[in-house]
Amino acid sequence: MSAMQKLGARFLRAGLDAYANGHYAKAMRSWLFASRLGVQDADLYIGELYERREGVFISPVDAAAWYRRAALQGHVEAQFRLGRLYLRGGRHYEFDRWRQGPAKDHLEFADFVASAFFPDGQELAVDAPTAVDWLTRAAEAEHPVAAALLGVVFLEGKGVEQDLPAALRWFTQAVQRQEPTAQFSLGEMYYRGIGVELNHALGADWYEKAAGNGHSGAQLAMAHLLSTGQGRPANPELSGKFMGQAAEGGVTYALHAAALLHLTGQGLPKNTSRAETYLRRAAKSGHMPSIMTLAELYSRGGDFPPDFREAFEWYKVAAEKGDVQAQFVAGRLAATGAIGYVNLDEAARWFLAAAQQGHPTAAFNIAAFYASGDGVARDLDAALRWYLVASEQGVKEAEVKIAEFYLVGEDGPRDYDVAHAWLAKAVARDDNQAKTRLSLLYLEHPRKAGDAARGEALLLDAAKCGSVAAAAHLGQLYAGAYKAIPRPGEALRWRRTAAEGGHLGALFALTASLLESGDPAQAKEAAHWLERAAAQGHAGSQFDLGVLYCTGKGVEKDLAQAVGWYEKAAQEGHVMAKHNLGVMLINGMGVEADPARGGRLVQEAGAIREAQAG
Repeated sequence: MSAMQKLGARFLRAGLDAYANGHYAKAMRSWLFASRLGVQDADLYIGELYERREGVFISPVDAAAWYRRAALQGHVEAQFRLGRLYLRGGRHYEFDRWRQGPAKDHLEFADFVASAFFPDGQELAVDAPTAVDWLTRAAEAEHPVAAALLGVVFLEGKGVEQDLPAALRWFTQAVQRQEPTAQFSLGEMYYRGIGVELNHALGADWYEKAAGNGHSGAQLAMAHLLSTGQGRPANPELSGKFMGQAAEGGVTYALHAAALLHLTGQGLPKNTSRAETYLRRAAKSGHMPSIMTLAELYSRGGDFPPDFREAFEWYKVAAEKGDVQAQFVAGRLAATGAIGYVNLDEAARWFLAAAQQGHPTAAFNIAAFYASGDGVARDLDAALRWYLVASEQGVKEAEVKIAEFYLVGEDGPRDYDVAHAWLAKAVARDDNQAKTRLSLLYLEHPRKAGDAARGEALLLDAAKCGSVAAAAHLGQLYAGAYKAIPRPGEALRWRRTAAEGGHLGALFALTASLLESGDPAQAKEAAHWLERAAAQGHAGSQFDLGVLYCTGKGVEKDLAQAVGWYEKAAQEGHVMAKHNLGVMLINGMGVEADPARGGRLVQEAGAIREAQAG
C-alpha cells in the first residue's frame, strides 16, 4: 500500500470514528480528504450524509453526485444506493419551507442562497430507467438487495414496463443470498399466482423463510394464512406467534391485531398490559381502529379499573379525526362527569359535531342543550330544529319534547293542536311518557266532553306499564286535583306505587296524607317512607323525620334522633332544620346544650328567611 493510500485510509477511519460519536461535520472533513486521495468508500459515506441530512442540508442531488463518483469506479454499494435514490427522487423541502416562510419577502435573496447551497439544483427527478441501469450493475455484481429491488421494480412496473419473468429471475438470484424482501416477494408471486402458477404451499414456504429473516410483511402473511388454513394447516397459536413478531417489528395493523389476541387470550397469552402497549404504539401513528379500541379498553376496564379520563383523551383524538361515534361518546363522558368533572361546553361541542354527521342521539342531546342553555347559548329555535332532526332519525323521545315546545309556547305561540298531534303520534307507539303528557293535556285543558276520562284512562295505562310519573299524577287526580272527585283510597294506592318507584313528590304527598289521617298505623307507615328518602340524603325527608322524632308521631319519641336528623338536613342547607337544631342546642334538648352555636343557627335561619321573603 502506497503512502497516499495509507493516508487516505487514515482519513477514512478518522471520519468513521467522528461519525460514530455524532461529529458529522468532522466526519465530512475527514472523508473529503480521503476522497481527494482516491478512497471510494469516502464518496459513499459523503453521499449518505447528504441523503440522511447529517451535518449538511439534505440534498438528493448532492447525494447522487457523490454516489455516482464511487459508482463509476465500480463501487457496488454506491451503485445500489444511486439506483435506489433515482427510484425515490427527492427535493430539499426544508429549504422550500424557509423560502415560503421567513424568506418569502426576500425571494431574490432566497434564490441567491439556494443557488449558492445547491449549485446543481435542489431536486433529483425520479428516473426509473437510470435507476434500473445502476441497480442492474449492482445486482450483476451479486448485491442481493439490489437484485431484490430490481425484482420489485419489474413486479410492480415502477416507471418501467411490468416484466414478471424478469422479476422472478431477480428474486430468484437474491434469495440465494437469503435476502428477505426477495423471499417475501417470491411468496407473494406463488401465493397469489402472479406470473407463476398459483401455489399456496410454495408461497407459504417463501413467506416462512422471509419471516424467519425478520421480514414483518412475511410475518403478517404467515399469521393470516395460519389463521385461514390456506397454504398451511390452521394453527391459531402459531398464527398468533407470527402476528406478535410483526407487531414487535412495528407493523401498525399487526400491533392492533396482536393487541386483540392478547386481550382475548386466543392465539397469544392473555396480557392486557402488552395489549395496551401495542394499542398505544399503533394509536400514536394515527391508526383509527387502535385509537377506538384503546378508548374502549380504558372505558371498559377489565383487568384494571376503568380510566374514563384516559378514555376521554383517546375518544377526543378519534373525534378530532371525524369519527362520529367517538364524538358522541366524548360528549357523553364530558356531560355525565365520568371523567371526574362536568364540562358542558366540551359536551356540547362533541354532541353538535356528531349530530351534524347524522348521529340521532347526539341530535337529541344537543337539542336539550340548546333548550336549557347548557354548554351553548340558549336557542329555542335551534333546540326545536334538532329535536325535529332526532325525531326524523327515529329518536321517539324527541316527539314528546317537540310537543312540550308547543305546549309551553315560550318565545312563540302555543299550539295545542300541534302538541296533541305529536303526543298522539308517540302514544300510538305505546310511549308511556307521551301517555302521561297527553293525559295532562286532557286534564288541564279539556276541550271536549270526556277529555277528563280520556286523561284518566291514559294515566292508568301508563301507570300499569310501569310509569312512576303516571302513578304520581294518578295519586294527585284521585286526591281531588283537576276538579276530580276525591278517591282517598286510590290516591294512597297510586302514591305508594310512585313512592316505591322513587318519586319524591309522591312520597311527600303520601306521608302528608298518612299523617293527616290521625291513624297511628298510617303515621308509622309515613315514618317508614321518610326514613327511606332520608337515608338517601334527601334534606326535606330528614327534616320531616326529625319532626316525627320530636313529636313521637309514627315513631317513639327520641330527641337525640331528632337532633341527628336535623343536623343532617341542616348540613344540606335546610332552613327550618337549622332553626329547629338551633333551638334544641340552646335548650339542651336531646343534646348537650350549646347556646352559642344554637344562637348562630337560629340567626342564620332567620336571615335566610328574611332574604327569601324580601
